Amino acid sequence: VSNRSRLDLFFSFGLRGANRSPAMSAAYKGRESGSTRNPHSASAPGAKQLKEWSKLSCEERVLTQWRAAFGCPVSDEAKAQFCIHALDRTFRLSDVRLWTQHHPLHGKQVVDGGKVHLEFFFDGTTSELTGHEEQFTKAFENMIEQQLQERRVIDFRKKLATRRRRGTASPGEGDMDGGDGVDDEDWNTYLKKPVPATDFSIRSYREAGCMLMFLVCQTSVSVSASEVLGQIAFQEHFPIDGVAQPPSTSTMPLPRWFYGLGACTVAVSFFAVVAWWQVFTQIVLAGGEAALTAA
Repeated sequence: VSNRSRLDLFFSFGLRGANRSPAMSAAYKGRESGSTRNPHSASAPGAKQLKEWSKLSCEERVLTQWRAAFGCPVSDEAKAQFCIHALDRTFRLSDVRLWTQHHPLHGKQVVDGGKVHLEFFFDGTTSELTGHEEQFTKAFENMIEQQLQERRVIDFRKKLATRRRRGTASPGEGDMDGGDGVDDEDWNTYLKKPVPATDFSIRSYREAGCMLMFLVCQTSVSVSASEVLGQIAFQEHFPIDGVAQPPSTSTMPLPRWFYGLGACTVAVSFFAVVAWWQVFTQIVLAGGEAALTAA
């Protein structure tokens, strides 16, 4: 199964482990979604769509971006950074998406102002947390805070490097790297800007999946924090400071079933062409014989 191994088929059914056949359970026991990548590709929003998003309020824009990213492959960076180390094992991220119970995919209204509800899919089951929910929750919260803090540090260093380049550039030379200039007023404003509240909270846990089982953490987080998480997980849908990010390219191998499916598709297409060719030749021969008979 694919990396992002959140094949929509698995999640849409939401089957419990008890519903799986013993043979299927044994075949997939111990497998993780992170071993391969999702064969599906995400299409980046066009310039027109980005322009329309920019006209929305911050909360409406972020929710619209999360809706657009629903079902798209998670970046390799997110899967590497959003791991939870707890209970003597590593819970690897498979997917993250809007919690549709709070944010319907086809709705535009803001239901819970100031909050974005997300579901994180990890390789695992709820039974692994029995009696250790508090320990897992703490590790999850620390991971989210760490990722947001690292993103703030990266943003600070980027702006500082841009400011230093401007300070060493000759008059009229400008920023030779084409980056956004940071003058004294902008720099002071940036330094005085308060750190956005995370307001991260885990609401509940559930299981999802069919052949692979997933531990689903249903959470809520502040709008600003959810935007930063989106910039890591779905780079093509979450621009940074209005500048579109290049789509993430996965380096993981494709799942084995993908090659089998491709081979079957080629074989079926070949036999279909042969069958139609036989029908065509029969029609031509029958027409020729009829013409000779009439003559």
